[in-house]
Amino acid sequence: MFSIQDYTEAVSVSLEKHAEDVIAELKQIFQLPFLPEVEKIAFRFFKEPMAFELTIMYYALDADGKERYYEEMGDKYAGGSEEVAEEIPYFQLPDRATDSFEAFRELQEDAVEKADEQVMIAWFSECYKRAGGEAFSLEVSVGFHDDVKAYFIKRGEWAEDRR
Repeated sequence: MFSIQDYTEAVSVSLEKHAEDVIAELKQIFQLPFLPEVEKIAFRFFKEPMAFELTIMYYALDADGKERYYEEMGDKYAGGSEEVAEEIPYFQLPDRATDSFEAFRELQEDAVEKADEQVMIAWFSECYKRAGGEAFSLEVSVGFHDDVKAYFIKRGEWAEDRR
């Protein structure tokens, strides 16, 4: 039988296996010369719950939350959106446990979603810090694609964020 605690621990362990790769990508992003109009970087998670995979993108945004593209200023600056990591497996499920897990997830759907949010945001925030994010000059948020809220890492708080 599955529990939220067991699931959360398994997701944490799985994500930590990919932390060094994400940290390396973040270090590269922190060195990019972003367009002068870019004031915020929005990292967004795209979760594939049937495959238990996570893809992370970043979006370079201006003060109004509009994506700014580097084509506007030539290739001197970075902008737009880029993939940070693709198809990170965040949970391993043995084939023999598929039906049991699906029954668990159906009964605990809200709790599983909340666990994913907490574990994934905490993991990414820790990767951000380990990559030296405190020295990054732009505002940074992290959240899930199509969600209206995001976690603002430097402020340490959740807020509405349409991007």
